[in-house]
Amino acid sequence: MGKQNVVKHSLRLNLHNEQHRKIQRVFEGLNKEVHKSENQFMIKAMDFYIQSFEEDMEEETQTKKKRYVTVDSLEDIRKELEDSMKEELIRLLGGAIMGNTSIRETRDRRDAMQEGETAEDGLYATEAANRWG
Repeated sequence: MGKQNVVKHSLRLNLHNEQHRKIQRVFEGLNKEVHKSENQFMIKAMDFYIQSFEEDMEEETQTKKKRYVTVDSLEDIRKELEDSMKEELIRLLGGAIMGNTSIRETRDRRDAMQEGETAEDGLYATEAANRWG
């Protein structure tokens, strides 16, 4: 009569299969001083494999969560951009009304020159911006 707390599984290896032969060579070379039984060795190996697989699945799940954007988050981003654009537009219009455009033009030209633009490029950009605003 078998023990109630023991479940048996069999392992059948086909020596015509390279993967099975590799496992058989490991069993044949198993150091019995380190691994007391083939059974315990297989349990440790399977447990290690399962834990690694679970960790990979957790990482993949976390990556997928980061990859997808929800409708709510897109709406939040849209609102932030809209608010930011409104603030910038109000600041620029307020500056233009107050007469600060010449200060901004001078700064824009200086920055453009530092970035390698020619004076003509800077004038064109300023003229285009003035027409737009």
